Amino acid sequence: MRTKIGPSSVKLWLSAFDTESWADRPGSRWPCSQLSGRRVFAEFDSNGLVDLSIDGKTRDVDSSELNAITSDYLRDVLPENHVAWFVAVGQFNR
Repeated sequence: MRTKIGPSSVKLWLSAFDTESWADRPGSRWPCSQLSGRRVFAEFDSNGLVDLSIDGKTRDVDSSELNAITSDYLRDVLPENHVAWFVAVGQFNR
């Protein structure tokens, strides 16, 4: 995983290993994952998702899985006072 946190946006890069590991975690598996083993790039600003590519291409993907994986990875690195925190993490916290 790699992130770039700017003042008005956050960018997240997930490797194929990151997505596969996330989808197959013990106790939290995502058995029908559309993202497992794929490279994901997502950018968020205060309005929500700005840019998305999967394996370098624009593709349709299950929004529930995308929200779950991006919020899981960003939860520990994006400060709660960041302008994109609510749309990228906060609304998906349990």
